[in-house]
Amino acid sequence: MSTRERAAEAGSEARTEDMVVIHRILRRGFQELADLVRHTPAGDTRHAALVAGHADFHLNGLHHHHTAEDEHIWPRLLERATPNAELVARMQAQHDGVAALTTEVRTLLVPWREAPAANEALAAAIDGLGVALGEHLDEEESQILPIIRAHITPAEWQEVGERAFAGFTDDEKLIATGQLEETATPAETAMMMGDLPLPIRLYWRVVGRRRYTRHMQQVRRNLPRAANPRSRARGGVSSRVLPAVLRRANAAAVGLYRRTDGRVGGTAKGLPALLLTVPGRRTGVPHTVVVAYFPHRGGYLVAASSGGAEAEPQWIRNLAATSTAQVQIRGTVTDVAVRVPDRAERDALWSDVVLATAPFFADYERRSGRVIKVAVLTPASR
Repeated sequence: MSTRERAAEAGSEARTEDMVVIHRILRRGFQELADLVRHTPAGDTRHAALVAGHADFHLNGLHHHHTAEDEHIWPRLLERATPNAELVARMQAQHDGVAALTTEVRTLLVPWREAPAANEALAAAIDGLGVALGEHLDEEESQILPIIRAHITPAEWQEVGERAFAGFTDDEKLIATGQLEETATPAETAMMMGDLPLPIRLYWRVVGRRRYTRHMQQVRRNLPRAANPRSRARGGVSSRVLPAVLRRANAAAVGLYRRTDGRVGGTAKGLPALLLTVPGRRTGVPHTVVVAYFPHRGGYLVAASSGGAEAEPQWIRNLAATSTAQVQIRGTVTDVAVRVPDRAERDALWSDVVLATAPFFADYERRSGRVIKVAVLTPASR
């Protein structure tokens, strides 16, 4: 009997929604960690020790999460889902890449903990780790979770979560629970905490939540109000802070792509990614972004989805105002001619190229509430 048949017989399949929540905690955690480092005053060793301890929590949690997958998910998928062996191998290689960047962060963290000074070097390394990790998590969610639901039983899936959580110390388990409450929706929190023994849930409600709140107030005490997650939850993200965060994240992604010739940052949700450099429509100053692309008739099609955000990305507006741009794919830089199609051609390309390759872009368009524009980039030599 196959795994799918066993799951169907039991009337259930692996509940992979919890993995999406954990990924959200990881993404948010490393973004906040870079902010914490940047806002630690030079020479403030007491606060540096708090921030470094919080970094240890996130780095350890990432290690436990990936180790559980390495030991209990990949071997089973290689045995049961052999047509997906290449995809699983890519996941394993991405784990290796993330582990190397984690080692870099840990190395920089050692002297910084004792004498905080080179904040930007450490923060940039954390940004780089976050970019590589985000690339991996995106592809895992879009490509691997459906395979897990087909080939991993609920009991096996629960074991993976239990193994990862067991790697935490008691103090780290407290922080992990608090991070869950801050990041997840109430329904997701109830789902993930519902399996915990009643005494542990009671301890969290009576003692643990207060301890976590006091601890994180100390860790976050130097963050500007708008950068503090608890302040954002009450009042939203400052319009002045968000662009700076996005610029730092983009700079880290571009830097990693260039440094590794696309070995890191060269895919996005299973699609290949390129560096797009286009002059600003007002200033003429070149701007570079990482964009997923679709091979199309010897050139490249890019879609301005911005992950389903309501606001249209600036790069598509810049493309509409120019006739030429430059792309880098892996280590090769190419000049391209730019064309933004009219609505009728756009609709055909959206259906025949974008959705045919990546159906989840339909959800991006639905969430964005706008027609997602596309651009055709043709190598100048053609």
